[in-house]
Amino acid sequence: MTILWVVVVVMAVALVAEIFALVGLMLTAQRAARMMAEVTAEVKEKLQPSIVAAQDLKTFLKPHAEAVQRDGKEIAAMVAARAQSIQASAQDANRRLERVRLRFQTNGVQTIEQLQSGRRVIEESVVGPVLTMGRVIRVISSAIWLLRKVA
Repeated sequence: MTILWVVVVVMAVALVAEIFALVGLMLTAQRAARMMAEVTAEVKEKLQPSIVAAQDLKTFLKPHAEAVQRDGKEIAAMVAARAQSIQASAQDANRRLERVRLRFQTNGVQTIEQLQSGRRVIEESVVGPVLTMGRVIRVISSAIWLLRKVA
């Protein structure tokens, strides 16, 4: 029976040791929770100005961001309208070019080379005599000048 009492006493001592360990663990957990609360409060105090600045910046930038977004939509609409206008102009130019090609084919209009050769004939028949007349007048005026100097 003594062995039984020894076992009971040893178990009681082990139970008391476990209770002390649990109490110590609870005290350590409480101390850790208190330190964590202190650190959290400290971090909040240090971060509070940054949080306030970020919120102020957010409220300051919100109208600007909305304006940029609105302007971006307007620019996109203007670019789309301009692209449509350019496309319509290109289609119109192509249509006009096709009409001119058809006119050339049906009316037998002269080509550019033929037009230029016709201009050369006109230039030679009109401009040539005018240039010759200019040279003759210059020679005559030079002769008159020379006669005045000699006389």
